Amino acid sequence: MLAFLGSTARPLTAAVPPTAPARSTAPLLAASATPDSSLAHRFSESGAVLPGGASASEVRSAMPSKRTASAVAAAVVAGASVVARRRRRPCGVVTASLRSLSRASFVRGSCTARRATEAPVEASSKVRVRFAPSPTGVLHVGGARTALFNWLFAKSHGGEMILRVEDTDVARSTAESEAAILEGLKWCGLTWDEGPDVGGDRGPYRQSERIKAGIYQEQLDKLVAQGDAYRCFLSPEELDEMRAEAERNDQAFVIQSPWANASEEEVQAMIDQGKSYVYRFRVPFDREIVVDDLVLGEVIWNSDDLGGDFVIVRQNGMPMYNFGVVVDDAQMGISHVLRAQEHLMNTPRQILMYEALGLKVPTFGHMPLILAPDRTKLSKRHGAVSVGEYQRRGFLPSGMVNYLAQLGWNDGTKQEIYSMDELLQAFKMERMSKVAAIFDTDKFKWVNGHHVRLLDDDKAVDLVGTQLKEHDLVKEVSGEFVRKASVLLRERISTLSEAVQELKDMMHFDIEDMLSSEVAKPYLEDGSLKETAKLILEAKDRGDFDAIGTDPEVFKKLAKTISEARGGVKKKALLAPLRLCLTSADHGPDMNKFFDMLRVADDNVLCECVPLDKRLALLKEKFEL
Repeated sequence: MLAFLGSTARPLTAAVPPTAPARSTAPLLAASATPDSSLAHRFSESGAVLPGGASASEVRSAMPSKRTASAVAAAVVAGASVVARRRRRPCGVVTASLRSLSRASFVRGSCTARRATEAPVEASSKVRVRFAPSPTGVLHVGGARTALFNWLFAKSHGGEMILRVEDTDVARSTAESEAAILEGLKWCGLTWDEGPDVGGDRGPYRQSERIKAGIYQEQLDKLVAQGDAYRCFLSPEELDEMRAEAERNDQAFVIQSPWANASEEEVQAMIDQGKSYVYRFRVPFDREIVVDDLVLGEVIWNSDDLGGDFVIVRQNGMPMYNFGVVVDDAQMGISHVLRAQEHLMNTPRQILMYEALGLKVPTFGHMPLILAPDRTKLSKRHGAVSVGEYQRRGFLPSGMVNYLAQLGWNDGTKQEIYSMDELLQAFKMERMSKVAAIFDTDKFKWVNGHHVRLLDDDKAVDLVGTQLKEHDLVKEVSGEFVRKASVLLRERISTLSEAVQELKDMMHFDIEDMLSSEVAKPYLEDGSLKETAKLILEAKDRGDFDAIGTDPEVFKKLAKTISEARGGVKKKALLAPLRLCLTSADHGPDMNKFFDMLRVADDNVLCECVPLDKRLALLKEKFEL
């Protein structure tokens, strides 16, 4: 792999301040000529020249294509010297580049990458993790999973979780969104030890409040004083031109600002003219950055692959993400930063800032992405993506937590259903997968269904009964019918919202529709349906139905009587006609439990309700028995 080193040794009328160290290397090419891009020409007119007289095209010919992380066009317009040398990557590590990481993929050395193992937590240090959402929307399943894994890691180590709100996007951040995110986390059963709603001694816990407190300004001033950050007056138009020049020459766009080594006089002159500026962090050349990631193992970057000096404070004074998160995590004592792999490319930039500010670098762990079944980014076109939407669809918090925990993690066993306590006991970061997880709604429903069936009777009445009331199937969540219906439905649904249609289907009795259905056709043709109806009515006349619903033996005795009368038929040939006659459907709940529920129906029931006596009367009428 090639690494490129550049010097921004732009001739200035005054010496470079001692706090802004110049970046110089021995030039590969020493020539001088006018740069061939209009932007470069403009810089040349103002005093920027190429060392030695080389043309831009000659410099480009010595450079590789866009695949490398250096762009000669940017170097040329900045008056840069360029040196190319070949670097060797150690085998057995994961190497990361700007382009490869933007595709969320990794290039491995010739040996297998070293497997990450969970670093032991020192007894003297307390684990502190954070979840830091932006209040610009709802809590998505990806964010909920990140919060869950942070919570599990902290609590399994006796540590603390901090909630921090990153609300620097003033145009999109809302109080309503923040409230919805916090409510979603609480619904999942996640708690935090410090945050905007519970306080703490390391606040404020909203970035907007931290800006007002001058927290970021203090650290920015330190970086500027050290020469690690500088004001950059490049306009959007100039940046666009540099970007276009790099694209035309098949080079990666790398920022090397002509303002990196500007004198104090030049900078002050621009300020006096009212020119807008950002603050950029000065990225060192050819610096190897190594992270021992809890999930990915050892990951290595070279600073030349980071795209050049990056913005840390916008023109409006708002800190950029990478700057703000470093300051916040350090001041809040965050020991472990656990986040999705989409944030991996931020890590080397953040490490450079930690070191420049003299701060302790936390331990990083980058968890696998969550993808849709077609292996694209999970989005609304794949169905619900927010925690609130799944809550409205009748999923349980325990089901949500259970399923999210298995998106990228397992405990090495075949167990699939967990309580929160079981997750806490089993959770280890070393069991985290490096591979993206696939969000499967059907599997989610399957997991949730298990948690529905784990509800005790009282909880089932509360949750299922509420669904029935909200959809006008019952007047109140009370009474024997609601209790028996809720307990019966608990065994037949995967989500709470399914209870509504399931009860309607169970209660529906339409003998006309049944007799004209394809399901009943074979039993009508062979006469078994009419014969079964006749035997049912005879049993009723004998009083065999008097204890229906309260005595499980009633249906056993009835089935035995019908089987013997019909020559010993069994299974479907016996049970299908029996169920059709009594429920007008060939499938459904346990009939003893169903008729136990039906017999206690009262004026609290608003849905269709055909009692047993009426069902039998309709059978007699239709079959003329």
